[in-house]
Amino acid sequence: MTRPLNFQQIQAFRAVMQMGTTTAAAAALNTTQPSISRRLAELQSSSGLILFEMHQGRLRPTSEGQLLYKTVQKHFNGLENIESVVSVLRRSGTGALHIGCTPTLGTGLLPQVIRKFRTRFSQAYLNVQTAATPQLTDLLRQELFDLILTTGKLDELDFQTEIIKTVPAVCVLPLGHRLEAQPTVHVKALRDEPLLSLGEMDDLTIAIKAVLDAHAMPTDFAIQTTSSITICALVSAGNGVGIVNPYVAKTFAGQLLVKPLEPAIDVPVRMAMPTHTAPSLLTRHFIEILRSHLNAMSLST
Repeated sequence: MTRPLNFQQIQAFRAVMQMGTTTAAAAALNTTQPSISRRLAELQSSSGLILFEMHQGRLRPTSEGQLLYKTVQKHFNGLENIESVVSVLRRSGTGALHIGCTPTLGTGLLPQVIRKFRTRFSQAYLNVQTAATPQLTDLLRQELFDLILTTGKLDELDFQTEIIKTVPAVCVLPLGHRLEAQPTVHVKALRDEPLLSLGEMDDLTIAIKAVLDAHAMPTDFAIQTTSSITICALVSAGNGVGIVNPYVAKTFAGQLLVKPLEPAIDVPVRMAMPTHTAPSLLTRHFIEILRSHLNAMSLST
């Protein structure tokens, strides 16, 4: 009657097939030759097969032995693949990272963060998608992103959210503007300026309108658009002035003037992740690098 095989028997069989003798197999497995011979005998007895025969003083595999070895080798190759994947996961996580962010953060914040990240994890696959906050949240609900970054508001009930940085908005002016010599720009100084803004429902636009109202300033905008990148491009071409987050403003260095704004209007950078899936190790590494980069920026601004 056949009996179930065990791993030690299969391991001994594979070693003999690879090394050619029980003595060499014993050395490879750091055991004794009698132990290898015993396991081979048990394997043949358990399986009811003759796997080897003696030929000129050496073991020679039978056809059944050759076929069994091919099957065993496939399984060991699978184990080695599993061990390789485990090694990769241990070092960096899944090996793929999917990030969603608003266009301004994709332009003004992420490029340097990703450069630092890839210095440490050059083999990782990154997919970075930019979209407005509503689209980002829809995709995050489908768990198509590992994390998203936005300066807009998020539904904290749907996601694991965190404000990872809060910075003041800045005023952007064309080069050579009359306020160029001013160290800061007060909103009152913008009374007669064509003011550019984002859409009416944008959080920053709402905050700007509240500040303008508080200082008895008109809230009519000369140009409205959907992106702070467009605002900066329009300002650099002399179409007016704007109030934007400092990340996107920095990308236009040399093309326009960037001034601190009074009174300050806070711009939070929010990070969100799915609630039903714990972040991968690679995601955790990315967040660590992102936080470090943001802290370094705060020291230099």
